[in-house]
Amino acid sequence: MGWTVADVKASSMWEFMAAVEGYVKANSADEDRMSDKEADDLFEWLKSKE
Repeated sequence: MGWTVADVKASSMWEFMAAVEGYVKANSADEDRMSDKEADDLFEWLKSKE
């Protein structure tokens, strides 16, 4: 999140939780996650590149 210990201690619980929620939202994919089959296919492709 980029906060120092002093930043965390100086914030209220509400401020900290809002920052965590914003961080997660900003760093999470908006699209659907890949399916198990897509993940398996990708893994097989990566193994073939060795």
